[in-house]
Amino acid sequence: MPSKNTADYSEEPLVAYIVSLGCAKNLVDAEVICGTLAANGIYLTDDPEDAHVIIINTCGFIQSARDEAEAAIKDAVAWKKRGQKAGLFRKIVVGGCLAQRSASEYALKYPLVDCWTGIDSAPVFHKILEKLVQAPENAAPEITIPTAVPQWLYDEKTPRIQTTPESYAYVKIAEGCNHRCAFCAIPGIRGNLRSRSVESIVAECKQFLDNGVRELDLIAQDTTAYGIDRKPRTSLADIIRELEKLPGEFWIRVLYTHPVHLTQEFIDLLGTSKHLVPYLDIPLQHINSAILKSMRRGMNGDETKKLICSIREKYPQMTIRTTLMTGYPGETDEAFQQLLSFVQDFQFDRLGAFAFSPEPGTPAFDIKEGRVPWKLAEARRDQILAAQKKISLKRNQDFIGKTITVLAEEKIDKRHWVGRSQGDAPEVDQTVAIDLPPKAKIAENSFVQVKITRASEYDLGGILQ
Repeated sequence: MPSKNTADYSEEPLVAYIVSLGCAKNLVDAEVICGTLAANGIYLTDDPEDAHVIIINTCGFIQSARDEAEAAIKDAVAWKKRGQKAGLFRKIVVGGCLAQRSASEYALKYPLVDCWTGIDSAPVFHKILEKLVQAPENAAPEITIPTAVPQWLYDEKTPRIQTTPESYAYVKIAEGCNHRCAFCAIPGIRGNLRSRSVESIVAECKQFLDNGVRELDLIAQDTTAYGIDRKPRTSLADIIRELEKLPGEFWIRVLYTHPVHLTQEFIDLLGTSKHLVPYLDIPLQHINSAILKSMRRGMNGDETKKLICSIREKYPQMTIRTTLMTGYPGETDEAFQQLLSFVQDFQFDRLGAFAFSPEPGTPAFDIKEGRVPWKLAEARRDQILAAQKKISLKRNQDFIGKTITVLAEEKIDKRHWVGRSQGDAPEVDQTVAIDLPPKAKIAENSFVQVKITRASEYDLGGILQ
């Protein structure tokens, strides 16, 4: 349990509680923080009341993410105040994207946070915590941003603790982004593209498979840009071909692709590989050419439609997921109707939508003409999601009577399990409920055959075959 005061603190091991917010890419950083702390003798807990230090690994991509980060900081401040009243040693460290982007601003707002640190600190968090222990009880908050533009890139030798369920693991193949989409703050927060070597990625994937992982989820800010910064140049397809050589039964899933860098070579691998699931996650943002140009997406509406339609025509079995933005400056009623019609006509398998968030420091933030009121942007988003809800129900109903492969991940009781199909990425997509016949048994994290008997808008259910 935590010490009563700083003086007797050294007699006990340091205990940390970690909060990770945002995307899977941020989660990998949190797992590295966990691994680094554990490798250096710092204990981890899942109960903040047992911790000496709360570490908040923040997201700062859009306003809603910053709101979530602030809520976590407020909770930590309340935790610290309770501890102070009881004479307990408690410290707060805030890292990740929010701190990297705006530490000085938020340090003034939350003076009880002891340290603000950037993305490059992930592999040296143990040193930050050791310094906190030595600091006077009422020391001024410290801002420790190692580099203005992050340079760090982990590899297969970096200590890391997997915090996802045993069935899947995220593998970050690159960091940063060279795109300069007008609405996106990520390049300014995360820096330019930095790709790992194919050998490092494959070695880490092999480690996960040896530990029982059944799905490898390859992630980056833009996975399809992987390798263009390396000499000699490599590609996402190079990674896939090497991973295909690994033994065992497992899935490979690629997330966060960009239409500009989507090659025919990779598309063909998606449609024909043994381990690479036929699942394309391709955020398109919009379909109106004028808006796409203002967004600096690199493709117009006709080129985007041609690309997506050609993939669906050649590989009709492929699950296609996209993300769209409503309310971008210049989105007229006509432009929005064009987007809505595109959704209704193409019938995406999976779709997410969000309203435009003007981000300081991005070109779109300074666009004054054609600004869309926030409530209208949200209403348009809701229209897109309502249209997709009907599409999703129809597409799911088409599965009734079919038998599909499912990764069984969670046992509910003796007769019921929950899993995912090849068309379902963890955390963001739907699940498949599995009903077991009498006396039937399945092993956790195994691939099973399920005959689909029911469908809702966002879930399937069926009987184990």
